[in-house]
Amino acid sequence: MKSVARIKEALVQALDFRSRIWVVRVSESKLKDESFVINEDSFQEPLQWMKRRQYSLPMLEQVESMRVSQVRTFHVGQQTHSLVRVK
Repeated sequence: MKSVARIKEALVQALDFRSRIWVVRVSESKLKDESFVINEDSFQEPLQWMKRRQYSLPMLEQVESMRVSQVRTFHVGQQTHSLVRVK
């Protein structure tokens, strides 16, 4: 019985990763802001966009645990990344 529950949980997590969406605002200065819609449907692995932008392991863990409508802000090099999980 427990193995069925574990398999079900693994499947739910795998499907959840594919359906997550974030809006990310990247600021480098008062004059330069960019916004992105990040949809994990196109990812090969969870948090691929964040990993490519050199998010640290603690940052990735925080992003991984974000709930819908939650906002987090990270400093990545000279940039400020503000993330909102929308789905």
